[in-house]
Amino acid sequence: MSRTLPRFLAATLLVAALPFAAHAQVKDSKGGSATDAGFVTNASGAGLTEVELGKLAQTNAGSAKVKAFGQKMIDDHTKAGEELKSLAAGDRGYATAEAPPPANQKDIDALKRMNGAAFDKEFAKVMVAEHEKAVAIFEVEAEKGSNKDLQAFAKKTLPTLKQHLKMARNLDK
Repeated sequence: MSRTLPRFLAATLLVAALPFAAHAQVKDSKGGSATDAGFVTNASGAGLTEVELGKLAQTNAGSAKVKAFGQKMIDDHTKAGEELKSLAAGDRGYATAEAPPPANQKDIDALKRMNGAAFDKEFAKVMVAEHEKAVAIFEVEAEKGSNKDLQAFAKKTLPTLKQHLKMARNLDK
């Protein structure tokens, strides 16, 4: 619980700050702002984290349910990451993450040292926290994004992320 609260607070602050940042930004050639660029970086980093955690679940999980969820993370987040990368390409100048963010890498490294039921329990906590952040990031872009392509991507992807969040919350039940 002590790790979940700081993550939740950080995600809340990020979500609160993004709409204000959008008002002061210069538009890119496709009508997007620095907020859109931040969305691309944050969303792609979150996706890479989910894929890495999904791969870990394949080798370290104790339950078939967690392994199946891990495979879903690999499949869904790889597909979404490829789509986001193609939307960010070209003259838009949006950079996608090349690796999970450092804070997420700490979770990945910690989970690498766990197996079985201990892994399953911590994995479920991390997946809930990560999907809460992802939903918040995508909701801001869906509502406040300037680039119409990225906004449409966020709107289209949100239901899947919300389903992942629901599934993650049920992993330890």
